[in-house]
Amino acid sequence: MEDFKKYLQAQKLKSSTVEEHSKNVGYFTQWLKQEGYDTGTTIQYADLLGYIQFEKEKGITPATINLRLSSIKYYFEYLKSIGEVVKNPAKTIRVKGTINTIIENPLSTPELEILYQQYAQLAVPDHLLMIHKRSIVILGLMIWQGVHSGELQKMEISHIDLNNASVYIPSTSQSNSRQISIHSKQLLSLHEYVSTIRLLLKPKGNELIAGSVRNHVQRVLQEIQGINPMIRNAQQIRGSVIINWLKQHSKRQVQYMAGHKYISSTEKYEQQEIDSLKDVLSKHHPFG
Repeated sequence: MEDFKKYLQAQKLKSSTVEEHSKNVGYFTQWLKQEGYDTGTTIQYADLLGYIQFEKEKGITPATINLRLSSIKYYFEYLKSIGEVVKNPAKTIRVKGTINTIIENPLSTPELEILYQQYAQLAVPDHLLMIHKRSIVILGLMIWQGVHSGELQKMEISHIDLNNASVYIPSTSQSNSRQISIHSKQLLSLHEYVSTIRLLLKPKGNELIAGSVRNHVQRVLQEIQGINPMIRNAQQIRGSVIINWLKQHSKRQVQYMAGHKYISSTEKYEQQEIDSLKDVLSKHHPFG
């Protein structure tokens, strides 16, 4: 197993990933011994199906089995590299019944809008009112412009164009810049923030959101989790926004709106939506 670990390390994998693959292959080699195989060198595709069935009977979920199969693929690639096997029998095997999930529990557009409305109507003490109004603006930018904290940190007051009802989102190392329309439901809160609230919070320069944006976003998340406990993190909100955009706009347009540098980043969200639809259809038409 130590030689296998060295092989994984040579693939530039993180140490935690190396340990995970080693652990999963350990489960597999333990099964091999139980079944009377001396090594994995004689294993064929049909034998792997037997291993999958063994895992299923133990109550292991398809998602976990697929993770273990991924480790087994690495194991057979290692065996190929040292000349122990010619082919990788695990190369194309995958357990059905799982969805390639980029975002867990995505929220629909109506759910996001209800979340915003309920958050905006929260009763807060007077001494926290200005902070809450800033938080409303942050949540609105997350829900309608799909911004992440890195972009919020770089946004300046001049990036909000109330006359033309648009928001400029600057580029970061992870995303491209773009211009997105302001939604009617966030217009009033943005106007109040830009004209009054922001100045009362005493910004040091031209930044739109002063202070630690990451902390501000974390505050918003903690508060909206009280409204909707299904909310886990900011990525879930941004991912939900992107998935909802894909239902209304072309893939290229969503790539621009999301600030994705590569179309493949957008396609991951598109594929999750396709897989989700297939999963719904298979539940309604299991023999389809």
